[in-house]
Amino acid sequence: MVIAGFAIPSPGIAIGHGLGTTSHSQYHALAAPSDPLLLIVPSIRLRAPILPIQVDSHRVLTPPSDFHEVGWWDRSAKPGSLTGQTLLTGHTVHTGGGVMNELGNMRAGDLVQIKTKLGIVDYATTDVFVYTKAQLAQNADILFDPKHGTNRLVLVTCTGWTGHDYTSNIIVFAAPLGVRNTGASKSKVPLPPILTPARTPANPPTSIAD
Repeated sequence: MVIAGFAIPSPGIAIGHGLGTTSHSQYHALAAPSDPLLLIVPSIRLRAPILPIQVDSHRVLTPPSDFHEVGWWDRSAKPGSLTGQTLLTGHTVHTGGGVMNELGNMRAGDLVQIKTKLGIVDYATTDVFVYTKAQLAQNADILFDPKHGTNRLVLVTCTGWTGHDYTSNIIVFAAPLGVRNTGASKSKVPLPPILTPARTPANPPTSIAD
């Protein structure tokens, strides 16, 4: 998998389902930004440990070598931050078994959860879309930029296997809901960003290698 960057999509390309409606009082903010430990996406039966990963001297971000683990760029926003993007990436394997093989089956409205040592943060999927590598490369800084104005979760993997390589990438955006209050319903709508401090910005990667 090689990801050359990615860009904000045109609206309206995904059909929502899964979260329903609720009041803001059913969530509260994470006590403080906290490292992500576990990614859970019930709609595609994804449950995987998250490991920190870094950008190399060529600004390439490499996912964990284990196809069952997810990588978090450790200079992107932590769950619970007010601003910035929390960037997670993982493998798609054309023969099956990759942690993000089913990412393209997600829809707007799907629940995404990230477990931290301070609690589980819920997110609502807002966009699911595909870009070619050329389209991604043109807008790498926009999507990877950790200085994004409001916090969001970004999931990315590869797609379009040709028999020898991947031609495109699947990108998922999700908006933070917060930490679910004890006894609250699982039916949710996206809430405003969590009001906690953001991390110090860093130069974003321009590609992700697999």
